[in-house]
Amino acid sequence: MKPHHLIITCLLFAFFCPNINAQPFSLDEKIKPVKLVLLDDKENEGGKGIVANATIEDESQYWYVNGHDLFQMIDVYVFSNYGNPNFTVELASTNWNAPDDSQTTHEAKDGIINFKISTQGDFGIHVRPGEEKINYTIVVNASPPVQEYLGSAFVKAKPSDFNPNEGGNAAVTGNTNSNGDGGSSPTILYIIIGIALLVIGFLASKVMSKNKTATVLLLFLIPICGLAQQHGGNTWDLSGISGGQYEAWLRHQGEQNRSGGWQAASEIGAGLKRLGSLGSKVGKAVGTYNAANNAYKAYTDLNGCINRVPPKGMPRVPSFCETDDCESCFVDARRRFNQNRYTFEKLKAIYQCTRSFTDAAIAFGDNVSGYHGVSGLAWQSQKGGINKSIQELVKAYDKKYAELLETQHEILMELDGCEAEHGISDWYDRFGYLYFEFTKMNYQR
Repeated sequence: MKPHHLIITCLLFAFFCPNINAQPFSLDEKIKPVKLVLLDDKENEGGKGIVANATIEDESQYWYVNGHDLFQMIDVYVFSNYGNPNFTVELASTNWNAPDDSQTTHEAKDGIINFKISTQGDFGIHVRPGEEKINYTIVVNASPPVQEYLGSAFVKAKPSDFNPNEGGNAAVTGNTNSNGDGGSSPTILYIIIGIALLVIGFLASKVMSKNKTATVLLLFLIPICGLAQQHGGNTWDLSGISGGQYEAWLRHQGEQNRSGGWQAASEIGAGLKRLGSLGSKVGKAVGTYNAANNAYKAYTDLNGCINRVPPKGMPRVPSFCETDDCESCFVDARRRFNQNRYTFEKLKAIYQCTRSFTDAAIAFGDNVSGYHGVSGLAWQSQKGGINKSIQELVKAYDKKYAELLETQHEILMELDGCEAEHGISDWYDRFGYLYFEFTKMNYQR
């Protein structure tokens, strides 16, 4: 398969699988992770989650999670359903062999492993076997998108702000809670996805024989589109926990398997106790997501590239309407203003996360090239192609940045008209431009 055909293949898969991102990679062909696609939480609008059951004996099992948003706070729970066996679970973002976190059930509170994360891309869950046959549960719970950390961009105008002859006040920095609906950019996402796949495809093609290149690409791409083996269990949405369906299934499985290793009723009870504890934890966690900014502090950014605090120097500008819905002409404009702010945040985070992932992948290629008979010149040539793709990403970022900046100016001018209706003339020239200039500098690549 020629290089340009590889590129076309990758991009086609990227466009027809819109919710994908690169799973953790490895050169080990034995690693065939199972894909867990998060399902809508029927009892928590905007939330997502999934419950998976599996049995492990003597071989590691790999899962990767897909379908979340970078603004969602994610809890991963793993626990044994019968008895108190000890086993290890690792969390990986870019490389299966370099996990970001590792926990054991014996060290975890109540035997329930809990990873708290937020991430842009897919992430992997590696379950290592213990010394016995283990039936375990994975619960992934993603909150509704949490878009509060930017706070409000406005402060209540003082009487002097209504009179331009007295001069406008300089904007002050601060932070209050303000809800906004973040948007996304499908075009930039598809480009980024294509690049991530290209990186992995090139790495795989250079460390294996050429006639295996197409096969390797399909091994990476087909599971991402939803075809994956299962580890002998079933999956449920989160309502399976609250509705009792999963508990009933576990009881039945425990009774059926008494002669197969899980014989004591107390062993069945141990798992059900953990399940009951988990139900209260999930409910409590969902409740805190809407509370305040403290939720962000508890969740680790796997990529190290997602912002959770207001950008340094973010101004708050005087306005007749400090809240988003005090007068009718402000409602839609403020909604779109907040949406644009978080779209800027998303654009910046995706760009930074993709660069971080690509840098890690290139470093990986540099390290392994000398161990797999790949000549330095051949690898450098392929790395040059990857870097060229990154240049295309840069162009795409700059284009979207210009579009968002133009949209923000239009919205601010609409807000200028609202402010004028309520007595603050020349609002944009006196105050609004400060936020525009801040945005222009803060999100410029």
